[in-house]
Amino acid sequence: MTRFYIAALAALVATPALADMTVSIPFAAEIGGKPFSCAETFAGLGSTATEVQAVDYRLFVSEAALMKADGSLQPITLEQDGQWQLDGLALLDFEDASGACANGTAGVNTTLRGTVPDGDYTGLAFTIGVPFAQNHVDPTVSAAPLNTTAMFWNWQGGYKFVRIDLVPTAMMGMTEEAGAAAGGGHGKAKGWFLHLGSTMCDAASKTEAPTACANENRMAIRLDGFDPAANTVVIDPAPVLAEADLMVNAPETSPGCMSFPKDADCMTVMGKLGLPYMDMPASTQALVSTR
Repeated sequence: MTRFYIAALAALVATPALADMTVSIPFAAEIGGKPFSCAETFAGLGSTATEVQAVDYRLFVSEAALMKADGSLQPITLEQDGQWQLDGLALLDFEDASGACANGTAGVNTTLRGTVPDGDYTGLAFTIGVPFAQNHVDPTVSAAPLNTTAMFWNWQGGYKFVRIDLVPTAMMGMTEEAGAAAGGGHGKAKGWFLHLGSTMCDAASKTEAPTACANENRMAIRLDGFDPAANTVVIDPAPVLAEADLMVNAPETSPGCMSFPKDADCMTVMGKLGLPYMDMPASTQALVSTR
């Protein structure tokens, strides 16, 4: 009798709660309302209506939760798949290493997958960014997806929360001299990159994890009325870059906006990510929407 009771109790503990329901949150990558593809070009971007090709398109999301009618949040317990989702963090990867995305990876991931208690929910919330405790680790010994070195800056800055790399088609094949004349920055026609991450992180040395960052730069997203069964989260950088000249790069700065202070190319961009920048206040974020 005792053995039967212990075995039954163990089976009950090992079995997921019957009240839990599976949730799958679809994400779509677009540029100017056009579905992202490594093989496509995208016209009309920025203040000078530049045509670009995208060569990378990835972002980290965390703290995903469904909203209840009373406004409280029910965290989504993410599936631990050993590749894209780890603890409460997920890497969304829209590039497939084809075409212009030769420096990427073949695998793609466009959904968040997990469970929540069965119930009625009225929306979705999540953070674009890596939580501080996971952000400043060694990617060479970390579990996936934190072993994605293409999304890592350095010990102090941690990971790139968003990496959307664009190359104006007019810059493709340019020499360094021509790139400099066109405003490519550093004398090279590298393109215009949107990299979001933490900056001004205080650490004892460049190879030690920081204790804090002055600019955390994590985007808190709240989507009222979102239904995972009927809606899709859309990521589109075009509204964020609406006032940026993608053919010009501020002298002595990295190509595009990489979140670092005192970069003129970030002045019209960071606010549209819902984040303050220098003495510029945050405005409504324009990167994420639903359909």
